[in-house]
Amino acid sequence: MFTDTLITLGITVAGLVAFAVVMGCWEKAAIAAMVVPDYFQVKGLEANIDRARHEVRITVEGHARFFRAPLGHLVVEHKVETVTLAHEKRPRKRCRIALTSKRTRLLATGRYVASRDWAETVWTAAETGKTWVQLRAVCLPAYYAKHWSGSEEGQISDTTDRMDVQLPNRKARAFKSWLEHHSREIFPDCATIRAAWDQTCAELLRACRQQRDDQGNAEGAFETWSFSAQPTIAYLVIEADGAAFWASGDTPILELVEKPRFKLVGDKLAIFSGDDSRSFLMPTDRIAILQSLRRQGVVRIG
Repeated sequence: MFTDTLITLGITVAGLVAFAVVMGCWEKAAIAAMVVPDYFQVKGLEANIDRARHEVRITVEGHARFFRAPLGHLVVEHKVETVTLAHEKRPRKRCRIALTSKRTRLLATGRYVASRDWAETVWTAAETGKTWVQLRAVCLPAYYAKHWSGSEEGQISDTTDRMDVQLPNRKARAFKSWLEHHSREIFPDCATIRAAWDQTCAELLRACRQQRDDQGNAEGAFETWSFSAQPTIAYLVIEADGAAFWASGDTPILELVEKPRFKLVGDKLAIFSGDDSRSFLMPTDRIAILQSLRRQGVVRIG
């Protein structure tokens, strides 16, 4: 009888445990399935995903205008604000040896005070309770491709809108959580953008080489090229007979360089033709080819 009671009690407890586990899983699934609204609001900041205009709008208290970014073009950085504080760390044994009778030091307050005792100033960082939220509406792929291309394109803007917002840490964390819930549609997909950029660059290079093959030029030539963020290509080839061709842009057309003159400038190869001049990257693995053409007398480098 007692054994039967224990068995019944064990089955009941196991059933309750299983029920609790199932309910816990159901609750987590229900929470995960909850639809996060397209609208977010805290004191000082409002954000809204406008699907009709295919953009996200952010209004900040104190700003005369609102921030806007196309969906898939928003980049946000969160930086907790800190201030640097200073305090004096004095030695265990005070030292009254000084170079002058009134030695001065600069304290954290910015005031000069006189002291005969030596002391070390220790600087520490402390959080202010505020977070800087940097909002950027970026141009794609230029925002990322400026790093992939390895070229300096400071004259080309990679953002269409920007705004810096200061929020209390708690509100900033809530805003970050809202953004992360919508990350797939409002943030750029860097991997997809990179794959598309690489494919376009490969097509630009292939277009230049196909034109070169159409002209029946021989192998063993010197080639160099670089890509810009758009992307566009800058391409140069010096054939084995010394004929030089260059092309540039997003629809490159190979052109014969008339009476080219070459000059090495650092890691660049400058080429001059009449009033026109261009610079191309000089890859280290192709220097030997250029030097070979130079020894053969088909290329003159000043």
